[in-house]
Amino acid sequence: MYSAELTLREALAVGLLELFVRQEEGRGSELNHGSELERALALLITQRRLADEWSAPYGSSLGLVSSAS
Repeated sequence: MYSAELTLREALAVGLLELFVRQEEGRGSELNHGSELERALALLITQRRLADEWSAPYGSSLGLVSSAS
């Protein structure tokens, strides 16, 4: 487990964005416009949405399925 305080930049570099969000929640960081917590949450949501789209069967949610019969 990561013991030192993790910065947003470090979390992005090493793929620990979710850990950063949990750390900031645990510290009681407020979700303010432009805060690092807001940025991290936006990035995490975007990553999860993209992962869901790419894992959809046959890429149908991305329009990758051919409509030609």
